[in-house]
Amino acid sequence: MNLRTWILALAASAVSIVLSACGGAAAAPAAAAPSCNTFESYVGGGKINIVDFTAMGGSSALRFRLKVNSFQNVAADGYFGALTTGDLTYSYPRQNNPQVAYDKTAPFPAGFTKGPAFGEKVRYMAREIGCNVFQVTWKETEKGDTVTHVEDFGRQQVCTNITNINMAPIPAGFDPFDKASQLNSAALFPAGSPAAGGGFFTNLCGTMSQSPEADRVWENALHSLVYTAP
Repeated sequence: MNLRTWILALAASAVSIVLSACGGAAAAPAAAAPSCNTFESYVGGGKINIVDFTAMGGSSALRFRLKVNSFQNVAADGYFGALTTGDLTYSYPRQNNPQVAYDKTAPFPAGFTKGPAFGEKVRYMAREIGCNVFQVTWKETEKGDTVTHVEDFGRQQVCTNITNINMAPIPAGFDPFDKASQLNSAALFPAGSPAAGGGFFTNLCGTMSQSPEADRVWENALHSLVYTAP
């Protein structure tokens, strides 16, 4: 053993003796705290967000393209974190390779995947609820759905709750605080409660990915038409 090796071994032994005397091992370095970014930093600057629920049902009908067009800061209301609002445009996965005519009588998921480009431009609200986690909500005024996303950009995961508010016309006699006039009223809803069907409320979880719009992932990799909002 040369002199340098002997000195290093002696130093290591001394450190071990000191640690044993103190009753513990050397503390591991603290993990670096995650960097917390804004909603705009993830989906702004010409990027799109592709939300993919295919793992839930194996159908491309459960994949959406979201493009956030604008960002405006909103005064904080004292709950959770920052608020952002603006416009976003969503697109359904209508096939473009080749484009197939829409057929209302075709079984699911043909109505979602075939026909002309389909989507809507809506107003959204994004609320920071954790580090790199945002609750994003909007109402589809043309199609009639309400949507609540919880988007975790750290994990690249998303869960959504979708309520279809147009399952059945709501008669004038409906009263949510009167048990005789609620959705289970046979007189008001002879076909049964519109909320009883599986399509009234949908809960899904999946993954997300962001990419520059110029990469054309939606069009070239997923072979889907882009809805262009007016």
